[in-house]
Amino acid sequence: MYKLKTNIILAILFFASISYAQEKVELKNADQLEGKVINGKNVREATGNVNFEQGNIKVFCNSATQYLDENKVELHGNVKIYQDTLTLFTSNAIYFGNDKTAVCSGGVTLKDPKATLTANGGIYYFGPAKALFKGNVKITNPQYVITSNELTWFRNTEESFAKGDVVVTTDSAVISADNIDFYKTQGKTVGISRVKIISDSTTITSDTLTNLSFEKKSVAKSNVKIENQNNNIQISGDYLENYEGKKYTFIKGNVRLVQIEKEKDTLFIYSGQMEAFRNKPEYYVAKENVEMIRDKFLSKSGYAIYAKTLIQGKENISLMIDPVVWQENMQMTGDSIHAELNDRKIETIYVRELDSLKNTKISFVLIQNLVVPDFNNRYDQMSGKNITMFFRDGKMYYCEVNINSNSIYFLYENKKANGVNISEGEDMFIYFDADEKVEKIKIDKDPKGQFVPETLLNTVSTRLPEFNERKDRPERR
Repeated sequence: MYKLKTNIILAILFFASISYAQEKVELKNADQLEGKVINGKNVREATGNVNFEQGNIKVFCNSATQYLDENKVELHGNVKIYQDTLTLFTSNAIYFGNDKTAVCSGGVTLKDPKATLTANGGIYYFGPAKALFKGNVKITNPQYVITSNELTWFRNTEESFAKGDVVVTTDSAVISADNIDFYKTQGKTVGISRVKIISDSTTITSDTLTNLSFEKKSVAKSNVKIENQNNNIQISGDYLENYEGKKYTFIKGNVRLVQIEKEKDTLFIYSGQMEAFRNKPEYYVAKENVEMIRDKFLSKSGYAIYAKTLIQGKENISLMIDPVVWQENMQMTGDSIHAELNDRKIETIYVRELDSLKNTKISFVLIQNLVVPDFNNRYDQMSGKNITMFFRDGKMYYCEVNINSNSIYFLYENKKANGVNISEGEDMFIYFDADEKVEKIKIDKDPKGQFVPETLLNTVSTRLPEFNERKDRPERR
């Protein structure tokens, strides 16, 4: 009995669907009407104030050709089609009654309380409330505008799927791409191929991008680049998350930061991943194989922070995890290195040994001789727990070495080698001349020192125990 009832219900639904599919388009009005048979098909040609209806769909036009057997009508001139609050305008159309579809040409406009669509032509499916428009497509809504070459639009959900030179403009962003899927109710926009999003002070480009407007969040993948219009900073990588409201960006995979200044002052930072905090004072945290280049300042480390300050022109660079810094012929190593800059020039560098680390590294500075010819293999050296260096016009003029201080510096006279001074003590204060050669040393607490003449150099070690010249300076790429 149950099976019989089920079969009856299915039969009713089947015949109801057939009845719906074959619901005839009815001619309600025409100034003139003529019946014909064309190629064996029954045809009616209506002229003047033509009106057809099919259910809740009303059609008006100047003239029409109705194919009775096919339940199809060709509409010409000032075509208007209404369905509840929706209106479709076009010059010419073919209306297929069996599937309630209008194929429009000669320009089409679709108006709905939620949106207005215009295009060179297209198809509207009245049953599923779906538009497929092509050619100079534009959809306008109080909250957004979409332009494209092709557009599929779903009236009930306000979802849009656009192709070809797509641009989506909202209150918070402008997004362009070859293809865009736009989910209005979700606040979600998905761009594919040649994607670009402009929002507030940032511009993001990538191969693919998802923008979540409610969260003010964008996720970009492949060939990613973000530009900050306020500070000329560009960051590129493989993957990006941008939180526009928080002014925070996370980017990873072949990360490259460039702050464009004058050629020699342009800053480059390379790393495995990076975080950008753009609220003032803004700062950038780089991790994994970090390399930094600005003019003659070069560095490598596992972790780095590049930070602006609230003072105009003042910047800080902090390096940790096996840091090394090169400044012309100078090399610095330690547990941490912190540099203070003014107008992009080094003012002070702090090299520190950190007791909090398990395997601490003594602070060490070496300076290769480049002033006296034929002695490039000689290095002035300083080591200690903490080293602080002071610079003027890019040259070190004063240095403090604190706790277990050691130094080796070579002497020259009339551009000829003249021995070496080896010193140690608790604290050391070193003064340099314009060529960054040691001019004077002052030692506090337990000073020890010896002068070794040139003829006896082979009797002493001219390398401090922690000496390690690094040849792997970073290069621009």
